[in-house]
Amino acid sequence: MTEELEKPVYHILLVDDEANILKSVRRLLMQEEDYEISVATSGLQGLGILEGNEAAVVVSDQRMPEMEGVEFLEKVKKKWPDTVRILLTGYADIEASIGAINRGSIFRYLTKPWDEEQLLRTIKDATAQYFLVTENKRLNKLVAKQNVELQQWNTRLKQRVMAQTANISKKNDELFEANQDITRTLDETIQAFSALSELQDPRSQDHADRVSAIAEAMAVDLELSEDMRKSIRIAALLHDIGKIGTSVDIMKTPYNYMTPEEQQEYERHPIRGQAAIDRVEDLRSAGLLIRHHHEHYDGTGFPDRLEGEDIPLGSRILRMADAFQRYLPELMEDNSIELALVKMRENLGSMFDSSLYSAVETAVVEVYQTEVEETEMVKLEVGVRELRVGMRLEQDVISGSGLLLLKRGTSLVEEGISAIQRHYEIDPFEGKIQVLVQK
Repeated sequence: MTEELEKPVYHILLVDDEANILKSVRRLLMQEEDYEISVATSGLQGLGILEGNEAAVVVSDQRMPEMEGVEFLEKVKKKWPDTVRILLTGYADIEASIGAINRGSIFRYLTKPWDEEQLLRTIKDATAQYFLVTENKRLNKLVAKQNVELQQWNTRLKQRVMAQTANISKKNDELFEANQDITRTLDETIQAFSALSELQDPRSQDHADRVSAIAEAMAVDLELSEDMRKSIRIAALLHDIGKIGTSVDIMKTPYNYMTPEEQQEYERHPIRGQAAIDRVEDLRSAGLLIRHHHEHYDGTGFPDRLEGEDIPLGSRILRMADAFQRYLPELMEDNSIELALVKMRENLGSMFDSSLYSAVETAVVEVYQTEVEETEMVKLEVGVRELRVGMRLEQDVISGSGLLLLKRGTSLVEEGISAIQRHYEIDPFEGKIQVLVQK
């Protein structure tokens, strides 16, 4: 059941210098339960009453000594503008009453003698008017207060959102840094295993880095995707990891001089290479390229005798980069790069995919451009503590136990110098380091 709202009680002030009129109007209004009635016999007395108890409606006679009704009501309007003002006047004072209405001092005027029903209805209209004005003010004040509270709430919400956003941004930065660390750690691990695999084959110093540089340059020239280029780079660095565990005697023997049993053992190394990294999900695509990097375009390679485009594109690229590096004499001659390329052209369509020759030729020129630049530099031998940024390594830097630290041709930066010095403390090597500096 809906709870009924409590009816408001309205203060009605009656002002007249004639006591009998006050009694008559008061008796009429006392029939209404929601009126609280006060009386005054002069304007000054009426103003005093209003000071202590503001009225909803003031009913004032016009003709009074000391202060006429119009003047009194104007004072009420000035100090209590919400109070609804009604003027009682005789016919002789209608002109003054109209002037008061025009100045906005009164709500209505009634003539004497008044009609009781009309007087009651006018006062009810006046209280309704008072309710509307005061309620509108109350609601406006409430809305203003709620707007302030809403603004404060929005400000606090904005601050919380900004704080949360800053926290999320910080977490994202930390996550990015963590991912960078993981990526860097993976790259360093790949480099470490690449260097470790080269220890197995004395002919392979610096081989994986050169193969990686050529293969990645080919991938860029062919406009392959970033993911594909990454797989090719990793596969190139780890393509010989399966040789770990293969007999050293077999590794020292050229393939054509191996016995059938030794060839069979050697041909297992791409499979072992794939298997070695297959448990690392991010390396599986590179593992597939490693498995097939000894396949020949005509199907005479190993281990699966694939041919043509059945061989993964990355493996075909890796095959050419690996072969070029094997063809190239260990000591650079004036025309050794061209001789190696000639040998590759002789095997196009058999060992190699002829459509990739232009890419390998471009890549080789790019990777070995540093050999040409070195003619404009001076060779020096320096100690580990004498390395400086900008020097270029003239030799591979090998740790005391034979681990490749940095390859020949690397331009030194602070990170590379720190890595060499750190490894020197762990695994020292003898002798000076050959470097190139600008003349």
